[in-house]
Amino acid sequence: MQPGYGPPSAGERWNVNMPAVIGVVFVFLVGVVVWVIATSADGDEVGSGTSSQPSTAAVTTTLATTSTPAPTLSPTPLPTSTTAAPAPTTTSPASTTTTTPATTAPATTAPADTSAPATTSPDSEPDAVTGDLDVPGRPMQRPPCDGGFITIVGSPVGDQATAVAVGAVLDQYPGTNYLRTDQTCPSLAPDADGEPIYVIYFGPFAVASDACAARADGPDDAYARTLSDELGPDHSVTCT
Repeated sequence: MQPGYGPPSAGERWNVNMPAVIGVVFVFLVGVVVWVIATSADGDEVGSGTSSQPSTAAVTTTLATTSTPAPTLSPTPLPTSTTAAPAPTTTSPASTTTTTPATTAPATTAPADTSAPATTSPDSEPDAVTGDLDVPGRPMQRPPCDGGFITIVGSPVGDQATAVAVGAVLDQYPGTNYLRTDQTCPSLAPDADGEPIYVIYFGPFAVASDACAARADGPDDAYARTLSDELGPDHSVTCT
């Protein structure tokens, strides 16, 4: 026998049959896969009762089983605060107190009553007298018309009767006072040609003799007059 022409050895036979064996195994595996798919399809048809289409439930189930689970996101807890929101500050308007000023009733000055003069002595304060010259510290007097007597030492008229002029005579004859004739008694001349007459005098005295005696304390032309509501300005007092 020539070399190379004898029957193949066992090792050579195995090498020759290896592709055939692999093919058979492949076909077997394919058949198994087909059988498994067919079996799954039949089970789906039986379960659904009507569907004739191949079911994708197995594939979906497989994919769902092997898919990576979605990460679970824990909700971020909201911040809790125990501090209450500050309440808005309300500014109350300042309390305004309205003070009603006290209303003082205006003083009512009674009109001068020439028949009843309010001043009864040189030291008393006079009522409001028209024509007061505002001689400092020496208010004008209104002696009563009750029959008393005065001794006249001066009688300026109109513009001559100023506070300075009358004040000078009052200082010259201590104890004297002054009056305005139209604000006292009708027994004194009320005016001279329409001009008011102011009289600087001693008294009043209760009797004529005292008024006559007081002339010695005044100028040479000093004279006495009566304060009366019944006599006129033309009367005279006789001094002996």
